[in-house]
Formats: sequence, structure tokens, C-alpha cells
Amino acid sequence: MMRVMVVHLHALSARLHFWVMDREGGASACMPRPLSPLSSLHTDHQPDTAVPHAAQMIKPTAELLGLNSEQLEVASPLLGWVEEPGRWTPVALLRIAGDDLPPLEGGRFITLLELLQVPLTERLLMRAAYEALLGD
Repeated sequence: MMRVMVVHLHALSARLHFWVMDREGGASACMPRPLSPLSSLHTDHQPDTAVPHAAQMIKPTAELLGLNSEQLEVASPLLGWVEEPGRWTPVALLRIAGDDLPPLEGGRFITLLELLQVPLTERLLMRAAYEALLGD
């Protein structure tokens, strides 16, 4: 099952916020459910089957966050592949449109300075998200 990360990037200031949900095992930026604690990021994985497009995740993610589907867009269809026990999981990046952070329930926005709150694999994905949105 594909996972997504959700970000908000202010158009003028380029301030980047990541949406995280507090879960039983700690904070996680991956939705609809967190990655396995034993996961690792790979950028060179070549899948044997077709990769689902991230656009299919817009509606369920918007519903989970209490947003309209029009408020989300695909920012990066593939940040990387995560190897989890017994499977490979593609991770995409969705971006919340607009200049203001929307009021959402069930989690919170964090900045790059707060990345230590999430697992290592997710921090690496956040780095890939930063590079996809703002360049190296």
C-alpha cells in the first residue's frame, strides 16, 4: 500500500511544514498509517509491477485530514521506496494548497528543526521532500 507525506509550503516565505500524527509508537509523518520500525529507504529499487499514481491518495488523505480534495495536490509522485518486512512501499508527497496553514485535527505541523520527533526513515523521506520542493 502506498504511503504519503503531507506538507505545506508557503509561496512567499518558502517556509516548509510537515504534517505529523501522534500515534501509539510516536509521531509519524506517513499516512494513512506509519511505516514499520524496521523500514529503510531505498532510491534505487526497481519494482516488478506498475507503481500506483499518488493522485489516488488525494481523496482518502483529504478525508483523513478534514480537507477538500481540491486543497491537496501531488508534489512528488515518488519520494522513494521503503523496504518493510516482507514488502516494498512507495512513498509520495502531497502538498496542501494555499498560503495559510489549515486548522487540522488529529496531528500537528512541524518544521525542519523538529524532525527528530519522527523515525529515521521518515526523516530521510522529509529530506527528499525538501529537495523535491526547494532543490538541493
